[in-house]
Amino acid sequence: MFWIRLLFLAASLATSAWYLDREQRAGRLQHLDDLFLDFLAANARERLSQPDPAAPGRVAMVALRESDRLEYSGWPPKPLDWQMVLKSLQAHEPAALVLATPLNWGSPPPEFLPALAETLLPYTSVISAVETTLVEKSSAEVPPPFMGDLAETLPCFQKISGETSRVPAIAALISVPDPALRAIGELGLDASQVAQGSSASLPYALRAEERLHPSLLAQTLARLTGTPYAQHRVRFGPGAAAYLSNGAFVPLENDGSVKVDLKGQVPVINALDLMTGTLADTLSPEDKAALGTGKVIVIGLDHDDNSRSRPALTHALALAQVLALPHLTQLVGWQQGLAWGLAALAAAWIALGSGARHPLRSGLACIFAALLVSFSAFHAALVWCPPAMPVVLILTGSCVGLIAGKRSTEEDSPTSLPEVQV
Repeated sequence: MFWIRLLFLAASLATSAWYLDREQRAGRLQHLDDLFLDFLAANARERLSQPDPAAPGRVAMVALRESDRLEYSGWPPKPLDWQMVLKSLQAHEPAALVLATPLNWGSPPPEFLPALAETLLPYTSVISAVETTLVEKSSAEVPPPFMGDLAETLPCFQKISGETSRVPAIAALISVPDPALRAIGELGLDASQVAQGSSASLPYALRAEERLHPSLLAQTLARLTGTPYAQHRVRFGPGAAAYLSNGAFVPLENDGSVKVDLKGQVPVINALDLMTGTLADTLSPEDKAALGTGKVIVIGLDHDDNSRSRPALTHALALAQVLALPHLTQLVGWQQGLAWGLAALAAAWIALGSGARHPLRSGLACIFAALLVSFSAFHAALVWCPPAMPVVLILTGSCVGLIAGKRSTEEDSPTSLPEVQV
């Protein structure tokens, strides 16, 4: 009888594992995995929101300062000024170049604009800001936004959960990069507000009727992590967060904004020191080290008046903060196979071992123990495993125990001999 039960259990586990693996590869179990990860992340929120102070600096800012406006060919700086700065930055091979100031000088196009476009071509990743105004929160009705010819070209989030009514709504796009520059890289919406005290907030998503478009911050992170928007998951409301590829995690406020600590530090390089080209090397050793190679460089206009919005600095601080956050680690390959093997052993104990006496109770106890181990592992090392396969394997063991285990237990138990009357 034992060998029959063993073969029955092996066939049941193999069938369940094959079916679940097929469903998981097809993405039909993704919602269950997402709910489980949301639960784990919500209970480790404080740790996931703390940047690692020992993380290497990955962000630098290049500032075109308003106080130096007389040193440029015009203000705002003309394409020639931008061309000289960006040409000098090419040697540092940034992982991403974030243009926090929309580059548009109206019509007719100014001189050197084609040369500026050619200067941007060698960069592997260029993300340009689109200045945006928002609908007032007090507005009872949200009119359709004015987005011009970008309404159908801007990317949209596809995996959305939670309440989106509190996501800031777009009123209009007011400053868009020049068409000659628009096709180079990606566009991200910027709705920076005046900072309040020691903190500011940047939207991660902006709402245009039924669509949610990524902000400049979200577009940059999607590019850095190689996350297509088909996999870029954003949750709003309680436990709001963005989940990107390679375990990148961004904690969000309920309305989908990122809280930025303005007390943080990011190296700031004066753009004038980059405009000399090969004529002279005016960069200090500290500035050279700050620019380094393979970093994220945020470039834009800046000033010293904290009562006005400083989009470039705010984005640089936000990126430095987010890139220093801990990452989530999902078990894959042999690690996931080991978790499945442990679940199969638990199923065998339920169906064939002492757990067969109370298979349903034993199965629930094993599932609870597995969830407790998962919860502890996530808190300790931010490691998690999709729960569908282990849970179903344990339940399969419980079903086999219910079907075959009870009868065999009764048969294997010694029967009492009738009492002999003398």
